[in-house]
Amino acid sequence: MRGAAVQAFALNAAVLGIALLVVRITGGRAWPAWIAFAGAALAMALIAAFIFLPRLRRLRAAIIVAESFAGGRFDARAAMSDDEVGALASALNAAGAAIERVVGDLRQERAQLEALLNASSDATVAIDSDGTVVYLNEAARQMFSLPGVDGAGRPFIEVVRDHDLNDVLVAAARRGERSVRVVAYGQAQRWLQATAVPIQGGGTWAALAVFHDLTEVRRIEGMRRDFISNVSHELRTPLAGIRAAAETLQEGALDDRQAALEFLGHIQRETDRMTQLVEELLELSRIESGTAPMRFTQLDAAALVSDTVKRFGQQAERAGLTLTAAGVGGALTVTGDGERLERALGNLVANAIKFTPAGGTITVSAEAGDADVAISVCDTGIGIEPEQQARVFERFYKADRGRGSGGTGLGLAIVKHIVQAHGGSVAVESRPGRGSAFTIRLPRR
Repeated sequence: MRGAAVQAFALNAAVLGIALLVVRITGGRAWPAWIAFAGAALAMALIAAFIFLPRLRRLRAAIIVAESFAGGRFDARAAMSDDEVGALASALNAAGAAIERVVGDLRQERAQLEALLNASSDATVAIDSDGTVVYLNEAARQMFSLPGVDGAGRPFIEVVRDHDLNDVLVAAARRGERSVRVVAYGQAQRWLQATAVPIQGGGTWAALAVFHDLTEVRRIEGMRRDFISNVSHELRTPLAGIRAAAETLQEGALDDRQAALEFLGHIQRETDRMTQLVEELLELSRIESGTAPMRFTQLDAAALVSDTVKRFGQQAERAGLTLTAAGVGGALTVTGDGERLERALGNLVANAIKFTPAGGTITVSAEAGDADVAISVCDTGIGIEPEQQARVFERFYKADRGRGSGGTGLGLAIVKHIVQAHGGSVAVESRPGRGSAFTIRLPRR
């Protein structure tokens, strides 16, 4: 606007100067001509202002649009016209639309990449050449205990607090080395496989690392090794007994009827032991895989407790124990497979009888909660050491191996999987020398 005013003023001044010069030459005698000339000059000034001022306004508007583009706002548009300024406005509008499309596509791709990285269960971290975090996904925030915290802008060593992980990523960022390393991370010793790669031409992203948690894989591998070792151990003893008895019979014990019957009885007992082991393994496998047919019906948990106490009454009496049902009042309805729940509860009672010295007591009870029914087996037995309580539900694990209990170590594992198949849970509370309490919780539905 200021430029347009200056140009209009200059044009008017020039016309007025010419008019005064004419008046001076004529000696002031040609008043009518002077008046006509002045009117013409004024008309020319008005015409010039009418022609040039709108163009200057449109040009200024185009400049404002260009400044908006420079500021990152690409939705601004200039007014169109048929002159040169209109051509400039058209070019600016086309450029703005193209840039807006490109920026929109980039934002969409960034959002897709962000969603993809956050959907991954593997922690992903990017750092710059100085070792500062420039990006980390949600899995990384969870893994490195940064929930709800961005973490970007902090040195990577402060985020992970582990020099081995830091060395893997910094080596990729500063030396351009691709590396893969398995590291025991944190106090809980979580096994992480760190894969770091350098990024060429990635701007602030000098290196990217993906951390895959192998803790569960290693735990399963350990369980597999323990399983093979335990099965071999459990089968070795009865097989050795059967072989020894068979060799003794072959060496002449068949001629002694009493000895032959004794060795045959030993063979039968060991065979029964192996048969029980195989049957329990098959049952456990079927329950774990979900292939075991479950016959869910409405059951009375109070009746289940009473029936189990009656079933094991004589066995407890022979062991010099008092087995009672407590807290069983009215009906406590649950939905479940009666046969398998009887087996689970029976395994708990059998364990309590096995590990409770003579003169002790075993109490089986059922109690209704807001959303579940709790069935408990409490004994005054030898108890379980605190460090062993977390493992008693593992297959083949025996907390009292030194006593030679003779069990297969599968009873509590079967209990756990039966209860889980019913959508419930099982837990143990125990104090060494004071007894144990196993509690099954089944949903009321």
